Amino acid sequence: MPATLDQDDVMLRVLLVDDHQILRQVLELALDAEPDLRVVGASADAESALPAVAALLPDLVLMDLDLPGMDGIEATRQMSRRHPLVRVVVLTASCSRGLVVAALDAGAWGYLLKEDPLDQLLASIRAVREGRRPLAAAARTLLEG
Repeated sequence: MPATLDQDDVMLRVLLVDDHQILRQVLELALDAEPDLRVVGASADAESALPAVAALLPDLVLMDLDLPGMDGIEATRQMSRRHPLVRVVVLTASCSRGLVVAALDAGAWGYLLKEDPLDQLLASIRAVREGRRPLAAAARTLLEG
């Protein structure tokens, strides 16, 4: 994915990585309802997400941190190293300074929280299209403090 995408370009292709099936399904419905976003795949764990990224080459991966087996930090590290043009954005329920720093150090493009509203998630995904790095307000506060 280029550093920025023109709004007239192809849809932003998203891969979802979360171990909660209902959340994956709801996110897929919400993102696919948007004219400029398309979910191209979903994985319940990092072990299946890594080959999915290689096969699907999404523009963006929404990555949970608390996954069975390999955690989201290590998965982000491996995805970022293997596919530097794929933007990994953390979407998690956990927010501590240590987790935010670890995720960003592993190559995460952004850090978002599941507690935030859907319209904020959509705006953050679109920010990635524009080359910006979305951070939840709580994550930003932790980094500044």
